[in-house]
Amino acid sequence: MQRRRALPVALAVLGLVAVLVGVRQGLVHVAPGYEGTIMTGWDGPLNHEERLLSRLAVVGVVGSVAALRWRRLAVVPAATGGVVLFYALRAVLHYALDPGLYVEVQVYGGPTRFVLGAEPVLLVVGGALLVAAGVVEWRATDAETASPSPASTV
Repeated sequence: MQRRRALPVALAVLGLVAVLVGVRQGLVHVAPGYEGTIMTGWDGPLNHEERLLSRLAVVGVVGSVAALRWRRLAVVPAATGGVVLFYALRAVLHYALDPGLYVEVQVYGGPTRFVLGAEPVLLVVGGALLVAAGVVEWRATDAETASPSPASTV
């Protein structure tokens, strides 16, 4: 396998690793200097959204490998990466609006401040890597089909 052809698969695998590590992290934390715990739908055992994101990342890697043979499947890692990005941005937007991130809020135990955890950052990195894998695969197959084959000498 040529090095150029291995790059999209490597990007997709890195995206998968980032997503798998990301779903095991916390979405929102209590800021240092404050006491408390946060229980969100994304904490504890993996919920359905986190399992979905993990499976989508696996589909993205499989699509990237399959795109080595069938060019049109290069859209699979890009599409799955887009879904991962959407979910991460949607979750961050939800917690940014209610009750607010990085602002002091009053809760039962007193004032506290909520900050983003590592999960959304890793999910955005993983989704971007999956999208990049699809784009690189598409462009690599475009370059191969556009370049003329070398003339054979007889």
